[in-house]
Amino acid sequence: MSQENISIIKNYDSSKISWLKSGGPISQFIKIKNLDDLKINTQITSNQNVISIGNFSNLLIKDKGFDGIAIKLGGDFAKIKIENDYILVGSAVLDNYFSKYCYQNSIQGYEFLFTIPGTVGGNIYMNAGCYGKEIKDYLISVIFYDMKSKEVKEEKIENLNFTYRRGFQKKDTIILYGKFKKIFGDKTKIKKQMELYEQNRNDTQPQRVNCCGSIFKNPPNHNAWKLIKTSLDESFYEGPVRLSKKHSNFFINTGDATFEDMKNLINFVEKSVFSKTGIQLEKEIKILEN
Repeated sequence: MSQENISIIKNYDSSKISWLKSGGPISQFIKIKNLDDLKINTQITSNQNVISIGNFSNLLIKDKGFDGIAIKLGGDFAKIKIENDYILVGSAVLDNYFSKYCYQNSIQGYEFLFTIPGTVGGNIYMNAGCYGKEIKDYLISVIFYDMKSKEVKEEKIENLNFTYRRGFQKKDTIILYGKFKKIFGDKTKIKKQMELYEQNRNDTQPQRVNCCGSIFKNPPNHNAWKLIKTSLDESFYEGPVRLSKKHSNFFINTGDATFEDMKNLINFVEKSVFSKTGIQLEKEIKILEN
């Protein structure tokens, strides 16, 4: 295979795939279908400004754009395979699909992923979670591509320091697969739990609007949305970029809000909460400004 067969798009409009529908162009957007694509691409090295993007549900790029290379995995990395002792899941697999796949195969523990709008790779990167569960609770190991050595390597979860909303973030690497625990359970109970999580999401989070997940992490012993709600008045729930009335930690782009509009609101909320409560919020959303 030659490098000419790889899909490379220059000045790709990130707002097309951003859940917030805002953000500038990406200098080079490269679609990778298999390991050979990675290895033969001479641009994907530790010397370049490279990021790997998943479902773009928790990422914001400045209006002037990202001067670097964004890799979008697919193909072989969007597959799931059940092995004897584990489940091998590609980093491009959507959380919702992984959860449904486990249900179909009577595998329990992954019901919480049914309501997360990301990819498995993104989950591993940030140790995503909800309802008291985190991806690290079920992860056995991470298989990744080392851009320096151009080798595929594997690290076991016990050797990785996963913490709240921080997972596998080793420099100059691209997450390829996760190996997950395989625990069989009652299919009816699994389905019921998925339905309960889905109902809770629909009741407490905005649906069918331009927004991503939580903007801020929950500080210890606090809920970010409650801190935001008590720190800002009702005027911030109106306008082109606004707080969700259902969930104050969800920000909505109602029309043509730009990166700067989103960033200004994020910064203002952060400062307001600190001024009102003395608690410093930490961003969960990743913002690229270089």
